[in-house]
Amino acid sequence: MEKAKTQKSSKKALRSLINDSLQQSLNTLELPQSSKKAKKLLHRSAKKLAIIFADAMKREEKKKKKAEKFMEDAVSGKGKKKSSKQVKLEKHAELAS
Repeated sequence: MEKAKTQKSSKKALRSLINDSLQQSLNTLELPQSSKKAKKLLHRSAKKLAIIFADAMKREEKKKKKAEKFMEDAVSGKGKKKSSKQVKLEKHAELAS
């Protein structure tokens, strides 16, 4: 099974992508030229969105790695094996006697 390399995106790169796409979509609306306050607001909101996307991507990557590790451990037979209730009762009975 080949492991695909995951592409890491920095918050700065995400912010610039979001900022560019926001500006591009606003330009298609044919609105008047944006003021300095509007540009500042776009930059701030793009920064917040980038943080949220980066965190979500990290969480998804962790989930994926955890699932892969679980599957590898299950296939190779590693990991904790849960004993049945009957086995636990027998062990308890042995210890009690």
